[in-house]
Amino acid sequence: MNSKSIGAIAVVCAVVGISAAFLLSGMNSLETLDNNQEVSQISISNTFSEPVKISQSVDEAQPAPNITISDDGKIYVLYQDSVVNEIGTNLYLKTSTNNGKTFSESIRVNSIEGNVALDGRVPPAISLGENNQVFVLWANQTEEPEMRMGVYRQLIFAESLDGGQTFPSSMQIKTDLPAGKYFQDMMLSNDGTIHIAWLNGPSKLNEEGNLVKDKDRPRTLEYTQSTDGGKTFETTKSLMDDPCPCCNVQVAAGDDNVYVSWRAQFPNGEDKPAIRDMVIASSTDNGKTFSDPVRISEDNFEFDGCVHVGAPMEIDSKGNLHTVWYTGKEGAPGMYYSTSADNGKTFSEPMKVLVSDWIPPQRIFLTIDDNDTVWVTWEDATGLSTNDRSWRYGDTQAMIWTAQIHDGKLIRSETPININESKSLTAIESAQDIVSIVWTEKDNSIMYASNQQ
Repeated sequence: MNSKSIGAIAVVCAVVGISAAFLLSGMNSLETLDNNQEVSQISISNTFSEPVKISQSVDEAQPAPNITISDDGKIYVLYQDSVVNEIGTNLYLKTSTNNGKTFSESIRVNSIEGNVALDGRVPPAISLGENNQVFVLWANQTEEPEMRMGVYRQLIFAESLDGGQTFPSSMQIKTDLPAGKYFQDMMLSNDGTIHIAWLNGPSKLNEEGNLVKDKDRPRTLEYTQSTDGGKTFETTKSLMDDPCPCCNVQVAAGDDNVYVSWRAQFPNGEDKPAIRDMVIASSTDNGKTFSDPVRISEDNFEFDGCVHVGAPMEIDSKGNLHTVWYTGKEGAPGMYYSTSADNGKTFSEPMKVLVSDWIPPQRIFLTIDDNDTVWVTWEDATGLSTNDRSWRYGDTQAMIWTAQIHDGKLIRSETPININESKSLTAIESAQDIVSIVWTEKDNSIMYASNQQ
């Protein structure tokens, strides 16, 4: 069973006509980045394969791919495609048993046509269980004119019992009271327990019978789990009231340790924007109870709004937790990396990945390979972002950088992965000495490349 975090690295990559292998070699000196951060570089002989196009999506679909790899090396790529109506699309799965040289025909995951939200910010989640099980989680979207943006989202869970060849049905993740659900993530622990977390927006029916926001209940960060392979899910529990309402939630799990990360809001005095720093809640009993959330770093990022980026996490073979995140903190906005060796109680001094006087909100993600090497990928939209001087992630242009972390040093490739500026999500995953990447190009084609170690 593959228990790695799904969607471990999400970045943007749009390369038109790229054909050369991605080179991560020739790094044998100290390099000073544009942001004046000194980064140690050593020789890395691995290269990424020539990209393979998995699918060509239409422009409006906003595809957000995701990837996972089974213990026997089978690759699963999940992506959105084919706009069905103004608010819905479909979700497809392709697999490869030869390290991405070829992929299977696409299998539609959602049993109801168009039952997938059009949102490129949040990729669908995929996890693998024992006995050929494939679990998928996504948000759907229905029209509700009284709700924000005129839509209402719920979480949909589907299971395949034949390795992703068929998804016969799906179910809705429910709460006791009506609520919109979004910015979700899913993870399996090593015993097969399914862990799901999301942002919860309370709602109710008004006198006309339309759904409206329920202002008498707070927004919450919700968690639930299933111990029977997704047949049933336990009553949800709130991990925090009034979190930042539009930033990605991430989940990581190993044996008995489960972690949920999100962006929290902290009071900041009168007439000041709230502080919006990343936090992690930890469980040492496989999700039965959680600690109070702990700030990864006291960045004191002041912002009156949502940044739309989260803090992905991974657990190494020794049980250490690794995380990366974006902050717009004063004087040093950008991307950071930190670890915890005590189950999320405390975190190491943040390592700078990309920091300057102005770094637009962009995504950074990580995975850990079978040798416990940390791989980091991030977007650098410096000078390219359509959101200059705005603390909000959106449709932008970016160059994509990949690095490894060894002995507390960031070892970065000399050149970005992509040739042309790009947009949209990418995902990276590792297993069986394979580091695999999927991404979306400018024309919304879904591409795949791998690094066979």
